[in-house]
Amino acid sequence: MNRLDKKSSIPSQEKSYESGQMSEDLKSYPSAGATAAMPTSYDAEVAAAAYDLPTKQRYQDPSFASWYLDGYAGRLKLSTIASYVIARREQRCIAKALERCSPPPSQVLDIPCGTGKLAGVLGRHDCQVLAADISMEMMALAKSAYEGQPGFRGFIRCDVTQLPFADESFDTVVCLRLIHLIPPHLRRDIVMELARVASRRLIVSYGVGTRLQRMRLRLRKIITGRLSAPHPVNLNVARQDFAEAGLELVRSFSVLRFLSCEQLFVLEKVKAWPAAGLQPLR
Repeated sequence: MNRLDKKSSIPSQEKSYESGQMSEDLKSYPSAGATAAMPTSYDAEVAAAAYDLPTKQRYQDPSFASWYLDGYAGRLKLSTIASYVIARREQRCIAKALERCSPPPSQVLDIPCGTGKLAGVLGRHDCQVLAADISMEMMALAKSAYEGQPGFRGFIRCDVTQLPFADESFDTVVCLRLIHLIPPHLRRDIVMELARVASRRLIVSYGVGTRLQRMRLRLRKIITGRLSAPHPVNLNVARQDFAEAGLELVRSFSVLRFLSCEQLFVLEKVKAWPAAGLQPLR
């Protein structure tokens, strides 16, 4: 039986893919266990123009979305081995993080959900999940991974810089493979926005740039011409981000030690529980 009582459950989200388009009616989604209201400062035009990442348009390119999915879910090739191994490690780290959460997550936001890499991991937990991304093209490919998973409540398109959810709408927010793409002047604001909609915890990955990892990244760029983590930070900077957002670091995982700068952090809100109308699990 689902741990949530009927009053705090996420109502089923209508999911539409007519002509390749997904429902973008943000108002149709009542926030999980909280007041179904937009933040008072929400402005769709401001959110759309809030940042301009070099990668932002690329992730909305259908060919890139297909390439991204094929990298970890397609036929294993020499060119996709690294993506495949890293994806499996990310999934295992997220699974471990969720398993060690107490109380276990019950209302989860997966942002950015991408092409559904975490669908199976989240589906193994007795929780309700909303998947969100700025890319309709990525979410279209995530449809087959997410639909049919227990507790899945639909997709929503939104910008991470200004999320269309009331404060503390989810007890757990999962943010994988985003922060290392965010330029320094926006990174902390985005972490604070993710923390705003979480009532208990944020599980987030960073690119942590130790001296060894920075050397490895420079070498990779020379060889491949691509920079996989354009904005790594050192651990002290990450800790400052967490403190500024009112988060406490309780656990961390190295996704692939020595071969990847990606680290996963489990952060808890530094405040009393329960909050935002959510009831303690029994």
